[in-house]
Amino acid sequence: MTETQICVTLRGHSVEDMIRDASRATAAGADVVEVCFDNLYVNRIEIDPIIIKNEDGDEVSQKQEPIMEQRPIADVEVESSVQTLKDGIQIPVIFTCRSSAEGGYFHGDEGARVAILKVAIESEVSWIDLEISIASKARKALVKACGEGTSIIASSHLPAVSSAEEIIEYVTANSDAGDIIKCCYKGVEHSASLHIFEAAHTLSDSDINVALMGNGRGGDWTRIHAPLLKQPLVYTTLDRDYSLVKRGHININDLRTAWGILEYE
Repeated sequence: MTETQICVTLRGHSVEDMIRDASRATAAGADVVEVCFDNLYVNRIEIDPIIIKNEDGDEVSQKQEPIMEQRPIADVEVESSVQTLKDGIQIPVIFTCRSSAEGGYFHGDEGARVAILKVAIESEVSWIDLEISIASKARKALVKACGEGTSIIASSHLPAVSSAEEIIEYVTANSDAGDIIKCCYKGVEHSASLHIFEAAHTLSDSDINVALMGNGRGGDWTRIHAPLLKQPLVYTTLDRDYSLVKRGHININDLRTAWGILEYE
């Protein structure tokens, strides 16, 4: 049996939708769910697909990216929202509030975001995601507030790299930043994905807990082979969108099927 835990990133843009998603994730066998609290600060507006002609001249439907309409920061009551999520989700939670600079949707100032993270820690959430890029003084205060009750994901969202050594060097330099060092590389193609896989394989023999992945083609290789790479945590989704492979993501049920075929569990 693999020791890798499966995390499902919740998709909802309201507290109620997140709780419903968490129930589906639990039923699908998730060990932990990621609450992206920054999702509450935008409304997702779906756009109708358009009809285009493909290379053969046939008309096909092309899905359009949704519009993320910003909500006023004051519209979200942080403490009550955190408490409702705590009461409504029955499995461990990774609490994330990602800034726009790190690819998230929180558009307020950094002080307000740090305050939200502190509320989550005070609620005794199982895991908190603290970006390595957070200003040193603020991050140290958040780490101290975690004590022994809340474990830390030390995350970074980085451009694609040109070598595995670059990844290993970054992880090693930040090895004391959290209980798990999470690095997600943006816009990766197959060659960059190989670098991520090689780095994960090399680090599998170290004492550093890492979760390495990519957004883009091949970005799912380390997710699929996480047990082989001794990664303690793998991020999945409930989505079944045809573009998952292009995005480097994987559905939780597809992951479990792959692990069964590969005899990882």
